[in-house]
Amino acid sequence: MRKENKKPLTFDKLLEYHRKLLIPELEEKFVTKKEFSGLKTDVGILKTDVAELKTDMQGLKKEFGEFKEETLTNEDKILKKLDILLTEKKVREYQEEKQKKLWAIIIKALKEHRILSPQELEEIARLEIF
Repeated sequence: MRKENKKPLTFDKLLEYHRKLLIPELEEKFVTKKEFSGLKTDVGILKTDVAELKTDMQGLKKEFGEFKEETLTNEDKILKKLDILLTEKKVREYQEEKQKKLWAIIIKALKEHRILSPQELEEIARLEIF
């Protein structure tokens, strides 16, 4: 059985109960209106910061794209010049080889027909043309 409380429950006692126990307990568990408005301000600032970061990232992306394009263009120019130099080197080596063969034939003919003296032939050998 229940004990009946002989004192009647009054509005003042109920209000006192709420102020002492229930409201502090609720404030501890839930966000208060004051804290929520502060949080709302923080979220607004965070949105602004994210928008600025997004703008900065787009600018950085654009700059990186321009840098990449410039770098690739420069690399293309370098590769074209290198290709030209390699082709010229092959042509020069081919021409030098032909000249060596020509000089070998000329010197052989000069030696066989005794047009050059042994000293002159020796001098040509020291030049190491071929």
